[in-house]
Amino acid sequence: MFKRSTLNKYVLKSWALPFLGILALVTAIFMLQKVLFWLPRLIENDVPLGLSLQLFASLLPSILLMVVPISYFFALYRAVRSFQGNSELDAMYAGGLSLFQIFMPVLLAGVVLSAGLLALTMHIVPASKLQIHNTVEQLSSLRSVPSFVPQRFSDIEGITFYFEGKNDDGSYAKVLIADARENKNKPMIYVAKKATINQSDTGLLVQLFDGNQLGGQKDKLTLTHFKAYQIQVPIPETGYRKLNAESDYLYMSLTKLYHAIQESYNPEAIAEWQRRLIPPVTLLILFFMAIPLSLQGKRQKGGSFIFALVLLAVMMQSQLILAKKIALAVFPWWSAWVLEGFYAMVAYFLFMQVNQYGSLSLQRLKKKYL
Repeated sequence: MFKRSTLNKYVLKSWALPFLGILALVTAIFMLQKVLFWLPRLIENDVPLGLSLQLFASLLPSILLMVVPISYFFALYRAVRSFQGNSELDAMYAGGLSLFQIFMPVLLAGVVLSAGLLALTMHIVPASKLQIHNTVEQLSSLRSVPSFVPQRFSDIEGITFYFEGKNDDGSYAKVLIADARENKNKPMIYVAKKATINQSDTGLLVQLFDGNQLGGQKDKLTLTHFKAYQIQVPIPETGYRKLNAESDYLYMSLTKLYHAIQESYNPEAIAEWQRRLIPPVTLLILFFMAIPLSLQGKRQKGGSFIFALVLLAVMMQSQLILAKKIALAVFPWWSAWVLEGFYAMVAYFLFMQVNQYGSLSLQRLKKKYL
């Protein structure tokens, strides 16, 4: 007989270490994708560091909501495959233990994670999505230095800008500027060997070096040489519309969303409520799905991992599509739970099959049920 406390610790450790590793790796990959998307825009607009960190921190809860079930599933898949490959499962079976008893610590860990996901999806994720929206709106309202293309004319606030290329120090080389803000028919022309453009309190500050200013028209043309010259280009602030938690069902707290459903019974509010409840339930279903998919006969060769990956993708995509249909009132609210019930029954059926026969065999299922 096994000493249950020792076995429970061993099984839990065999699952927990891969879980933490997969969680860290996949979260880092998704965060890196977001960073690579936003970083060039943040640098180009000279966004303050605090605002940038605020944006990245707001992205993390939504990523965790997606990554935790995936990590739980594949960590359990790996642990079961390892036990089977090392013949440890055979030893545990010989000790009189069933699959359910062997992996009970992982199921209990799943219950804890499911409760954490429920708190995450009901309270933290809505607040983080609201923060993301307001941060992005704030970023959009910031003044920025426009990006110019060499050997092309660019217009900004009544000024036409042209340059041949860039110098090694990042300044613009061989610059031509036509300033028509005061008189469109009589623009002021500036030609300079070098120019820089920087942000100022009111907009942009264009600094020209070693050039000439050409003004007037016909016989009243004036040409003035300068070593350095500055042009201020005011850019009005657009401002941004800051939303609050009542602005959209997506951002509402648990209590506000519940009251909104009671008052209006709006399909979008109901769909948002269902969408928040689904991830914690799905995580528990994945326990009964991962074990049978990871157990295969000794004569069977690979392919189960790809099948598990495809099945997980199908589950998540079908849940997402159905949530959109419920929001549009195409399907009733309870259809989401019909789908979850279907996945739960399939998972439990497969679990009982491997609990009885030791592995999952498609040929055995065809012979028995078809």
